[in-house]
Amino acid sequence: MARLVEVGEIPSGNAAKGVKLIPVDEGDQYANEAAQYQAQVAAERASAAKMEGRSAGRDLAMFLPNAAAGSVRGAGSIGSTLLAPIDIASDAMSGKGLSLQSNRDRREKIDQGLSFMGAEPTSAGYRIGKVGGEIAGTAGVGPALAGGARAAGAAPWLVQSLATSGMRAGQQAPGIAGAIGNLGARSLGGAITGGAAGGLVNPEDAPAGALIGGALPSALKFAGKVGRSIGSTISGVTPPQNVLDQVAKARAAGYVIPPTQAKPSLANRALEGFSGKLTTAQNASAKNQVVSNELARNAIGAADLTPAGLQQVRQQANAAYDVLGQSAPFQADQTFLSALDRAGANSAAMRANFPELVNAEVDKLVEGLKTRPQFDAQPTIEAIKQFRADAGVNKAAMDPAKRALGKAQNGIASALEDLIDRNLTQAGDTTTLNAYRAARQTLAKTYDIEKALNPATGNIDAAKLARALKKGRPLSGELKTIAEFANAFPKAAQTVERMGSLPGISPLDFGALGAMSAATANPGLMAGVIARPAARATALSGAVQNRLLPSPPGRLEQLLQSPEYQQLMYRSAPIVGTN
Repeated sequence: MARLVEVGEIPSGNAAKGVKLIPVDEGDQYANEAAQYQAQVAAERASAAKMEGRSAGRDLAMFLPNAAAGSVRGAGSIGSTLLAPIDIASDAMSGKGLSLQSNRDRREKIDQGLSFMGAEPTSAGYRIGKVGGEIAGTAGVGPALAGGARAAGAAPWLVQSLATSGMRAGQQAPGIAGAIGNLGARSLGGAITGGAAGGLVNPEDAPAGALIGGALPSALKFAGKVGRSIGSTISGVTPPQNVLDQVAKARAAGYVIPPTQAKPSLANRALEGFSGKLTTAQNASAKNQVVSNELARNAIGAADLTPAGLQQVRQQANAAYDVLGQSAPFQADQTFLSALDRAGANSAAMRANFPELVNAEVDKLVEGLKTRPQFDAQPTIEAIKQFRADAGVNKAAMDPAKRALGKAQNGIASALEDLIDRNLTQAGDTTTLNAYRAARQTLAKTYDIEKALNPATGNIDAAKLARALKKGRPLSGELKTIAEFANAFPKAAQTVERMGSLPGISPLDFGALGAMSAATANPGLMAGVIARPAARATALSGAVQNRLLPSPPGRLEQLLQSPEYQQLMYRSAPIVGTN
């Protein structure tokens, strides 16, 4: 049975012309001919590809030589312009009138001469080198014109506009009129220098150079506004520096942040919008709960965050107080008496205004302590513990008098602790002093943690530490880090207990994708139910989180933003445009 065999025709040169169909009976004479045609076509195509590869390699190898030749041609452009008066005179004498034909011929002969020496005038390297040579040769046009204008007594704005090729034109006056005037001055300077530079390269290019140089300031101003608008849409509004500082601290501590709260870029808004802002914040909170717990545990060196764990830490800290109990009596001083006055300040204010409501218990404590010149070490330690314990009970009471008493008891305990510190400092007992300070700080942290701890779950409520910090509690170290994070990003610092179960795949996802799958008879659409959980995971991944802070500009960006590059662009635009 006959069949048609598709056979590539023999290419002419390196270009295949197509294919032809040859009727073939299996086993007859045409089968061999078809196979030969196919083999020959394949060989021709392989040869053509090889030649193209060699051509590309040769172009690359010749780039630098062609660029060097092009730079010579660029210098020749300026040289030809300088000789233009002679060429015009020659044309006039030969009866051609005022013509640049001889000057055009001169430029063409330069190309021919360089081509004879091996250069390729049509190559990219040659053209790039030519433009580069012309830019270098006209670099001094603006400064030269500015020098002449200055010598002629021109206005300073014109001198600067000429010197910078329209990049600057002196101090801009306020208001719209000032902006328009400044732009006009820059356009004038750009047109003059652009025309002069273009004309120096080729007299016939002077009008185009002036047009490009004059339009460039307005065009770049408009392009800058468009670029900034697009950039603002893509990158979003940059948060204040204090927010960026909190982002840096949070990331250093190991926290994750919903991306839009730190960097509201278009990509982050789209990602978080698709994944769900609420669920993204909840998932972030779940991750951050682990971080807060670990920071609190490390703050006091506890084995675990339980009442028993806190008690164990306190027992270890109290060992320093046992040594402190052997110290000499602590001598009261004026600073201590002033601290007692502050502790009882509320009661004193009540006495002045409402003597019937004076808190007798506070007065009794303050006045009694003020009469004692010294305090034995161990009783003082026990008194501090008692004051702290009583303060905790009284501050939780509903009775305002009890809460006032609790506040005074806390103040008295702090006054006694500061008194101990000053006495040890004066005695020069640095060992006991350092141990006491460390123990005092650790004990204070255990009480701060206890107030923020859910003893049933062992979770820290970061919001409680945040409120304590706002009220003036002198938190430090890891506890301050937790509090600052919760203050800066409260949606990402919710407790797991308050959120309940974390949302994974929504029933709405199943319903919507199920309907689409049924309507299109495409069960593969059901795979989309994992898209939103995957988006949430991406939003909180290291790849996204590590890019929340602005990165310093790279070398290319620094170059593009540099005044030197912008000046080069203003000076070279007329030359590039006329080429």
